[in-house]
Amino acid sequence: MSKEQQAQEQPQVAIPLPKAKKNLVQIGCICMMLSVAMYGLVFATLTAPILEKVDAMGYVGLFSIVGAIGVSIMTPIGGKLGDLIGRRNIVVIPGIICALAGFAFAFVRSLIPLMILRLIVSLAQGAFTAAPYIIAGLINERKDVPKAMGMLATAIAVGGFGGSIIAGILTDMGLLTVAILMPAIPLILGIVLIGMNMPNQKREGKVTIDVPGMIALIISLCGILLALNFGSSMGWTNPMILAGLVIGIIALIALVKIENKAAEPLIPMKLFKNKKTTQYSLL
Repeated sequence: MSKEQQAQEQPQVAIPLPKAKKNLVQIGCICMMLSVAMYGLVFATLTAPILEKVDAMGYVGLFSIVGAIGVSIMTPIGGKLGDLIGRRNIVVIPGIICALAGFAFAFVRSLIPLMILRLIVSLAQGAFTAAPYIIAGLINERKDVPKAMGMLATAIAVGGFGGSIIAGILTDMGLLTVAILMPAIPLILGIVLIGMNMPNQKREGKVTIDVPGMIALIISLCGILLALNFGSSMGWTNPMILAGLVIGIIALIALVKIENKAAEPLIPMKLFKNKKTTQYSLL
């Protein structure tokens, strides 16, 4: 058999792992996505009971928007951080931060610390949300990648649907603290499986962080989302609301221009030139 034939028969993967380790890493990725979905739906289900405990029901909207802002900001940034610190570390480090903040969240009974911890959880989640998909593409052969992606999608569906139901049942039983802690179980399992079985692969060569893009992204998301959140209560003609919308829109326009010119853009604008990608994004 020629060397070319042998090369063709060898699995073509970016990170070759023994079958046992590959399966454990794959299970770890599934656990991470279970946790992401569970945290999202559990917080959506438990926001009212949590804030009712601290007599802060008027902050339900702000509490929800804080979580959305954190994930929205860090998801595109997390992919670039993975190039810089390694694919394993981008799971392990933010994962540990998320778990610790989640544990603290379950026992805090004061509004401002709850808001801060909710933001930390969402920022940490955003940092590792894309990692399981990237890892699945790195450890699997091309023909097996669709199957791996399908399992991750299933994990999101199961975690979201099952997590919210279980959280609701636990809350009705008077076990609100247990319901808040529940998403940390698959998260910790995922951290351990990926951390112990996957090498910390970094991108070769110099990694450039798109700092101007990060700043524009943060300003645009905060300006637009906070204005939309408070617009109904403060009035859409309120100067602060109008200022937030204007600043957010200007930052969004600046973001597009920055990303089009960046050598290593945070959000590759060329993706949106594809009609199907744009349609999926809008949906």
